[in-house]
Parts: sequence; C-alpha cells; structure tokens
Amino acid sequence: MKKTAITFFAAAFLCGAVFAKPEAERPDWVDNWRTIYPDTTYVAQLAKSTGKKGANDAKAEAANTVAQYIKTNVQSELTSTMKTTSGSKKNGRLYTTEERANSQDIKLSVDLALTSLEYTEPWYNKKEKTWYCVAYASREKLYEQYKPTLQNARDKLFAYYEAADKSQEPLSKMIIYMQSSAYEDDFFAAYSFSNILSPSLTAKDFRKDSQYVSSVSAKSSEEKNKCTFAITVTDDAQDSIYQAIKDSLSSEGYAVKNVGSDALYKVKAAVLFSDTALNSLHVVKPSVEISVEGKTAVVFSYAKQGENLKGLNFDIVKTKAAAEIAAQIRESFMKEFNEKMVKSADDDLRKLFSL
Repeated sequence: MKKTAITFFAAAFLCGAVFAKPEAERPDWVDNWRTIYPDTTYVAQLAKSTGKKGANDAKAEAANTVAQYIKTNVQSELTSTMKTTSGSKKNGRLYTTEERANSQDIKLSVDLALTSLEYTEPWYNKKEKTWYCVAYASREKLYEQYKPTLQNARDKLFAYYEAADKSQEPLSKMIIYMQSSAYEDDFFAAYSFSNILSPSLTAKDFRKDSQYVSSVSAKSSEEKNKCTFAITVTDDAQDSIYQAIKDSLSSEGYAVKNVGSDALYKVKAAVLFSDTALNSLHVVKPSVEISVEGKTAVVFSYAKQGENLKGLNFDIVKTKAAAEIAAQIRESFMKEFNEKMVKSADDDLRKLFSL
C-alpha cells in the first residue's frame, strides 16, 4: 500500500509538471528595448512595477517615466538657453529680467505628448514578481502633433515684429519690441519642447525662425539707442530743473544731447514761480510744464505744481521752490513718461492688428 501511494503522488507531480501553464517567454524588448526602440526614432522608456494591479501598474509607470524624461530634458534645455527679456514694472520703470518657461506649460505639453504613447504587452517575471512594460511613441508622430503649437507661438511673435517695423514712432517701436519678449518666451519654450520630441524635424522647419528671434532680441536696445533727447528749460532756475530731467532720462538709459544737435526728441520745460505778497512775505507757488516733441508731434506732456512757499527773500524762496519741482520731476516724470509710451505703443498695436 505504501508503495502504491508513492507511485500515485509521483504520477500526479509529473502530470502537473506537464500540464502547468509555462511562464511566458522573456520578450526581447525587456533587455534590448533601446535597440528595438532607438532614440533617434522613438521616445521610449522601460518601467518595472510590483503593484497589485499588475499589468496596468506597469503601463502607468512606463507612461510616468516617459513624462519625467520629457520634463527633465525640456527644463534642462530651457535652463541652458535662459535669455534676457524686457517688460514694464508696476511703477512704470522699464527694465530687463531673466525668466524661465512656466513649469505648468511644460506639464500641459507633456500631457499632450502622452496621448501618442503606445505600449508593449506587459510581461510578468515570476521569479522577480515584477511586471515589465515599455512605453514608446514615434518622434515623427509626436512632432506632427505638437507642430501647430510651435507654429502658433511663432506667428504671434512675428506679428509683434511686423507691428514694430511698421510703427512710425521710434519710442513706440522700441516698446513694441520690448513687449514682444513675452511671446519670445512662449516661442522658445515651445521650440525647446519640440526639439526634445524631434530635433531633426524641429530644426528643418523652425531653426531659421529661432535664429532670427535670437537676433531680434537686441532690437529693443538698438531702437532705444536711437531715441536721443535735447533739453531746454526757461527761467533762471534752469540748472536744477535741467539736471532733474537729464538724470531721469539717463536713469532709463536714454542719451541726452546738446540743444541744436541731431537729437530725435526735444524736451521743452517751462518753469513758473507765481509771487504773491503777504505783508512783508513772498508767497511763491512753483509749477512746471514739460513737453516731449518728436519730429511731427508732441508725444508726451507733463505738468506739476508745488506747494506755496513763504519767505522774506524772493530769490531764496524761489530756489527752494525750484528744488521742490526738481524733486517731483525725479519722482514721477519717467514713471508717467513710460506709462504714456506703453499706452501709445498699445494703441499703435491695436491699429496695426486691425488692418
């Protein structure tokens, strides 16, 4: 009986071995996925998962790995091509600053790219208790999917360039170029993302555009250098008023030339000191009116009044009044000037874009 039982169990074991489902053969892509999905043709990443949902977890992990790969590479490229851009602060002062592409823009772009992903059939390694999966997408398909986004970013930017070229007012031309920098950021971010998807196709269709945009980045400074100013001030308090205007313009990088030179803009300041007698005192109320004239029209007007100042000696009171007006000019002249120039540039843009 004992011998029969042993024979039975042996037979049962052999039958189980014969009819048990064998482990699926190890796919070639598990070890050679970089060869099967070459980097020149595909965006591909291998992922492993020991998750409870098995094959689905492996596919999700593969997609996440591709997303991280794209984000890391795009951010690296953007960092290496960080550029100087221009803008307008809330206080009206024009300035330059360094900016990077918004990480949210990269996230949205990655989400767009992931819709093109395909997957290998997940494979389970029993010994390791691990699922394997490769997520991959054709670089050509990804590029064709993303190309309209890059094209749109380029067209918006080039519309600003065209508007700047058409503007007849040098100050407006300069500011339109400065305003275009926001669209340069969008273009370079889109270009960087597209370049990660397919360097060859991106270069074929947009490299010349990228090189042109890089060359135009200095246009605002070039136009600003053309905007020169000559200042004249009436009244004998002209020294302090003249210096206040000159310092204000110089603080923004504008060149001030002598009167009678070939300056593009003429700054004319009229200073008034109304004098009212009060017993033996002089009551002086200062005011100033400044106009900035281009070749054909006044592009900016500025007017300010000071507080009443009292004193026995008119000349002393007048000097104090001039100092007060000069202080107001230093505080607000360029702020209002920049705000007016930005508004004028915006008006020019609306007119040009409506044509």
